[in-house]
Amino acid sequence: MRGCLLLLALTALVAPAQGVSKLPDWAVPSAQAAQSEPGPQDAEAWVLLDRTEMAYTGGGEVRLRRLRLLKVLEERGTRFRQYSISGLGGKASRVKRLKGWNLRPDGELVKLDSDRVESMNDAFDEEFSTSTLTSASLGRVVKGSLLAFESLESLQSPIGPVASTRLLESLPVRTWELEVAKSEGWFNNLQAVEIKIDRRHFKPWVDLVEELPEGGMRVRGLPALPTDEGAHPHGNEVLPVVQVRFLDPKLPVAAMWGSWDAYACWTAETFRTPCQPTGLPGMKGMAGLEGLRSLWAWMRQGLTYKQVYLSPERGWVPEGAAEVGRKRYGDCKDLSAFFMGEAKGLGFTTAPALAAIGLGYMDADASPFPIFNHVISALRLEKSLGLAAEVDTKQGRFLLVDPTDMGTPLGFLSSAHEHGRVMICLPTGAVWVDVPATAILPQRLVFQLKGEVTGRELKGSINLKESGGYWGLRVAARRGGAKAIHDLLLRSYLDLPPTASLEVETISDPLDLDRPFEASVKVKHPEGFRIQQGGEGYLTDLGLPVVRDAIQRVGKARRYPIVSYAHGELDYQAELKFTSTVKPFVETQSVETPFRTFTWNSHAIPHGTGTLLKLNFHQQTLPMRFGFEALDSGLKAWKKDRTAVKTFRDDALAFRVGQP
Repeated sequence: MRGCLLLLALTALVAPAQGVSKLPDWAVPSAQAAQSEPGPQDAEAWVLLDRTEMAYTGGGEVRLRRLRLLKVLEERGTRFRQYSISGLGGKASRVKRLKGWNLRPDGELVKLDSDRVESMNDAFDEEFSTSTLTSASLGRVVKGSLLAFESLESLQSPIGPVASTRLLESLPVRTWELEVAKSEGWFNNLQAVEIKIDRRHFKPWVDLVEELPEGGMRVRGLPALPTDEGAHPHGNEVLPVVQVRFLDPKLPVAAMWGSWDAYACWTAETFRTPCQPTGLPGMKGMAGLEGLRSLWAWMRQGLTYKQVYLSPERGWVPEGAAEVGRKRYGDCKDLSAFFMGEAKGLGFTTAPALAAIGLGYMDADASPFPIFNHVISALRLEKSLGLAAEVDTKQGRFLLVDPTDMGTPLGFLSSAHEHGRVMICLPTGAVWVDVPATAILPQRLVFQLKGEVTGRELKGSINLKESGGYWGLRVAARRGGAKAIHDLLLRSYLDLPPTASLEVETISDPLDLDRPFEASVKVKHPEGFRIQQGGEGYLTDLGLPVVRDAIQRVGKARRYPIVSYAHGELDYQAELKFTSTVKPFVETQSVETPFRTFTWNSHAIPHGTGTLLKLNFHQQTLPMRFGFEALDSGLKAWKKDRTAVKTFRDDALAFRVGQP
């Protein structure tokens, strides 16, 4: 018996590896090489090969061939049976071929059926567009399956022959490859043009790059993107990417990617014709600041922000101002074209300005590439109008205006532009401008609670006064009135149980930008004051800052930089009448962390047989960034901030009940 057991053990050690010859030829070497290697720990699946091949065939067309091979390591990894390609639709992007193979551990090969390939038009909820999402799903995937996908795409973007590919993803990658200008098979009739291949943000993510012919490259052993790290910048700012530009001198939209100046000139020309004055009623004879204020008032009353892209070109080419005025809606390009056209009629020289909202700080020294996602307006000023969003440049003084910010007064920009940079596009070239801090409309919320506490029940009224979109109340009111305010408060800011009630009594005019937006609500909370054994009571927070989530898993090394943005100023005031006597455990507190400063005052005043409790809280949040070189310091600062807020909430909202 012992000999049989030993024979079985030896047989297991020399058992043949999973046969991989049924896979496509390009996948076999990677599959074979990986069989002798242990898979990454804690990974659902392992990408054995991620290869992108691209080439330029002339006339603006870029062809892509993508090859992907992965191994399913855990049951949860079976979800990676799906492969998706997003595109602009129309003639701008077409999926020519999409194939798939599932080699199961029992040796059975399941190929991708045509009915498992689906293309959806208008794939994104926030807009009407020609955008497409093509997906393929392999059947009968199990733990141990080897999944291979091959796709061919033709790209002919209205913005020119440019393409990019990222290195990191949610799974670890054994081998990542890029090859450019390969000349065989699908890549026939290649055009000899200048090719620019730019690597961005490789450090500290990528240690070693193996160079391949024609500018290609190979990287081995890429880790999975961290999924448990919060408070990090947008990936465009820090994650490794390769950007490829095919500079075809015969194609204007290709040649413009040789410099930022060329791109700025193209953008300026694109906006020149659409930006023509339409002659709005009541604007005749107006000029200067008075005219701009009247125009701004008309736009927030008469126009709506909406994305409608019925052709791929609409992603970059605005509608004419007259058409925008007729339809009464448009996206950022359209509203900017309308504003600039009418501003021309008021005597201003205008220019489009490109911004990147939520994508990090744009580097003017980097190679030109389509990195912008937003268009605003720049008005040249002969002299200052005394507005906060004015900027001085070598090419003169400009006023920056975002026509999509209908809740922001003229002369300010919303917090979406904070710490941002824009590129003003003049007919002579690019003008880069850092958005000044003074241009951002200050965000502030005054929270005033008046009510009474009887036993456990709290009921009263809350008056909210918001400047600069602190909670987004003005925007919500404009979209959905009192109901939208009600839903926003319940969903995001007031921790009310299902047994509580909330009623919006009044709201101010969300279009009145000359004063803060106000809303008043009635609230009834049956457990607003939780009384525990031992004579302690805990008051519900009703709008005080919550403890922020942890941004790092214990025992894991931090990979991302740590970024926190200033959210504004909170002034919290509460006046509550208790039928019982209460006394605060903490009467005053002052805290300062790298991310915020706040003060707390609690005064208990005898009132008949009960107590009049007055609470005051004031907080100012601070912008802070800890780069790759200061991750340990950033984690310590974040932990300090979380501890400070948690301690505050535990102590400041606790009271002695029924004691003098």
